[in-house]
Amino acid sequence: MQMRKEVTIPRLGSSDESEEVKILRWLKEPGSHVKKGEGLLEVETDKVNVEVEAPDDGTLDLVSAKEGDFVKFGAIVAIIEK
Repeated sequence: MQMRKEVTIPRLGSSDESEEVKILRWLKEPGSHVKKGEGLLEVETDKVNVEVEAPDDGTLDLVSAKEGDFVKFGAIVAIIEK
């Protein structure tokens, strides 16, 4: 039985006035094996650029946001299959 873990955009700080981030770049391709804590993608707000880490070990699957897209905090941008 395969398990799935959602990759979501975390809130980047209490002082963030923006409600969304821009996807700057994916560090891993779909189908790549990833480890918990490893960088998956870089996002940007009006104040900071941050690397979003893998929430679990597995295979990166179902990437739903492309580079250049704007997504809201909490949005699911990918799935990791365990």
